[in-house]
Amino acid sequence: MEENKLLRNEMLSVVMISLVLAFRQMAMTIVSPFISTYSKTLLNYTPLLAGIALGIFGLTQAIFQIPFGILSDRFGNKVMMLIGLAQVIIGLVIAFFARNIYVLIFARALQGSGAIIGVGYSWVTGMVDENKRTKAMSIVGVFISVASALAFALGPLLHEIMPINMMFLACAILIFINGCYIFFFLKDNRNGDNKAKGSSASDIQLLVKNKQFIRMNFAAFFNNYMMMSVFYALPIYLSKVTGEKGIWKVFVPAVITAVILMKPIVKLVEKGYNRQVLMVCFLISTLSICLYFIKDSYIFLVVGTILFLSCYVSLATVLATNANNVVEDNHRGLANGIFNSFQYIGNFAGPVVTGAVWGISDHLSWVIIICVGITGLVMVSHEKPTK
Repeated sequence: MEENKLLRNEMLSVVMISLVLAFRQMAMTIVSPFISTYSKTLLNYTPLLAGIALGIFGLTQAIFQIPFGILSDRFGNKVMMLIGLAQVIIGLVIAFFARNIYVLIFARALQGSGAIIGVGYSWVTGMVDENKRTKAMSIVGVFISVASALAFALGPLLHEIMPINMMFLACAILIFINGCYIFFFLKDNRNGDNKAKGSSASDIQLLVKNKQFIRMNFAAFFNNYMMMSVFYALPIYLSKVTGEKGIWKVFVPAVITAVILMKPIVKLVEKGYNRQVLMVCFLISTLSICLYFIKDSYIFLVVGTILFLSCYVSLATVLATNANNVVEDNHRGLANGIFNSFQYIGNFAGPVVTGAVWGISDHLSWVIIICVGITGLVMVSHEKPTK
């Protein structure tokens, strides 16, 4: 009875951490389709500055993941989570008041600098026993991935009832409420016993020499490159097939399917098939891109998105779990910082490259994404089983 109560408390804590990470992710993503047009209403607008306003979040997110990871190893996860949340909330409030595009760029950069996803992964990983780690990480991965996908579906609908600046404020309020729960009710756990020392250059060298860890990092880069490339290109097709207000007709079924499939995926990983799961997911993810060549067909677009998003969520979860399984506890914050930096560099590179090539040929953009998927498949084919 006591054990069941402890398990429920652990999972409630995992869900609350997942919620705050999901709200943060949604706050960044839900306004993305409108940044370029919203920027035109601000002083000093130029197309270049609008592009910077859209992309600066991903760049600062990648830059600050490692410092946040190092500091969480030294000072604990809870304090760094709250500091990061404060940065995100302040950035959202500044964006609400922004009347100048330079202020909006600063606000978006500040939001990204609250790079707490690696801290969240470290906290969750240290919160549960090793045999429950995959399940816990799957909860975090599903919440974050679903938030990203739903943002594309809910954004246009929400924009019908409120302006963009109010969307910034609404997200700030949601994150603040969730942050209050973390402050008052969640207990911190330490990543290791080496807090006085913290993470040093030698620790980074140790992780860099860990081939399994490095493979997981590059695979995460490829996975997120593909995800953000799809999220850049797919709405362009869907706006002609379903209309902007009908985008949910593709993303919602895909999200539901991805959540349903996570349970059998987790069971397979727990049985020791993580390498096979990674290979199959990269293979199906890559093949699903081929369906986007039939850009005028709702059926092909929805099936392709269901397959792709299901594989993306599974890959994100298993890769994060594997990365945590091959590092020591006192390096966990640093390791998750590095891991998430690779992910967010993929977030930045995917839409930039796809957008640059899209003007030449949309088919060529899809071919490049397929090549990235094949590279990811080759990368994980060398993965060794993790405990």
